[in-house]
Amino acid sequence: MHHSHLKQGFRLNRTIGFSFVAYEIMLLVSLKMPSTGTVSGMPGLRLAAMATLTIGFLLLNEASLRSLKRHPKTEGLLLEKLSLLLPVASCGFVAACYLLSGQLGVLLFSTIVVLQAQLFGHNGISRVMLILFLLLYAITLPLGYPILIGFTPAAFHMIPTSVQIIMMLAPIVLALGHYGDIVGSLLRSTSTRVTKLQSLAATDALTGLINRRQFNHQLDAEIARSKRHRSQLSLALFDIDDFKKINDFYGHPTGDRILKELGQLISANVRESDVAARYGGEEFALILPETGQIDSYELLERLRALIEHTVFCLPDNPMTVTISVGVAQLDPEYAKAYDIIEKADAALYEAKKQGKNRVIYGVLTPPKLTYPHFHS
Repeated sequence: MHHSHLKQGFRLNRTIGFSFVAYEIMLLVSLKMPSTGTVSGMPGLRLAAMATLTIGFLLLNEASLRSLKRHPKTEGLLLEKLSLLLPVASCGFVAACYLLSGQLGVLLFSTIVVLQAQLFGHNGISRVMLILFLLLYAITLPLGYPILIGFTPAAFHMIPTSVQIIMMLAPIVLALGHYGDIVGSLLRSTSTRVTKLQSLAATDALTGLINRRQFNHQLDAEIARSKRHRSQLSLALFDIDDFKKINDFYGHPTGDRILKELGQLISANVRESDVAARYGGEEFALILPETGQIDSYELLERLRALIEHTVFCLPDNPMTVTISVGVAQLDPEYAKAYDIIEKADAALYEAKKQGKNRVIYGVLTPPKLTYPHFHS
């Protein structure tokens, strides 16, 4: 249960309370009409009790809402208890008002209360409430309940039935509209949380780049797109030279800071269409759609030079690092993810072998040659 959702529940109760105030005004007018008596005797007492109960319900609801607003960091367990007490209190209020008034419109508010319990995830409680309201309806049938409008069937006889029905249903429609707003808010909040969780699942927390799992998914998608449109695709794998020595000498916090700053530097200096990822440890990957080997080599050479001249870990422990890069182009004859990864990894190994701090691109696999058959 979230803090904002519980506040919406209190606002829904406020709508229910004010709807009951409107009902009570209608009942008061009903009792004062000709042939229906005065506001004295038992009907008047019941109306007074109902009004007192409504005012108490509204005051308690507003006090709880204000308290919740003053403590926005309420613990989850307390929020869970409040989310249970809220529909239970509404259930008791609606049931008491139905017993006092016998109004069909009041009984219809039970649907709002049951939906409210379901909204907060208390499905068992909502079923119990539904059964209780059905039992209440059955028990009160011998008393002449429910009555459409007024305390007696003859009340409001001068008002057309259609108007009576509108007067009865208007508060219900208002409450349902508010309930719809709450459901919409919950759906938007859930959608936002799902999007955030999906982003967290696909993103490396330290560098802010996509992680290895998402990289594999993106690479497969780009390879399929390259095959479909017959376009070029390149892949670069690179890592930080002598990163283990940095961790051993300066400590892992310094190494993590370098990785974080390097991730930010890569994000800020690649094209919008490129896909940068943390491939693992100090190793990074860069998918370059619509890019051949020569263009990708030039792009990675600029990135390598930029990293070489960047000072990391300012101002605490300034230092410079270098990267070794292997670049490979997707071979149309062998358009598989592991082929291009293997070639880029081999080129990276060659860059390390040649002295580090350089870009090496892998050679395309020679095309297969087919020879015609000669018939003697």
